[in-house]
Amino acid sequence: MLFRKKIKEEPKARLYGNRYNSSTNFSVWDSMSFIEQICMIFLPIMLGFIFYMMLDIIGLIWWIRLILSIGGVGVCILFITLIVNYFTEY
Repeated sequence: MLFRKKIKEEPKARLYGNRYNSSTNFSVWDSMSFIEQICMIFLPIMLGFIFYMMLDIIGLIWWIRLILSIGGVGVCILFITLIVNYFTEY
């Protein structure tokens, strides 16, 4: 009892890591789940396909439809990014 060693407890890992002593250089991709990674890849592709099919109704040439659909997805992503940055005051 007199010479009993103290058990040193390590701090519990938080859900999103240690917020106080964390470095700012980390990959967001590594902290995403598998389903989130799949969504980050395939949802813009599917949105571009939807725009491509909607432009098919007009009857444009395929490469013009492709350029317009990729541009439309890019504008949507840019618009969402600007709104999120505005509301989070980044």
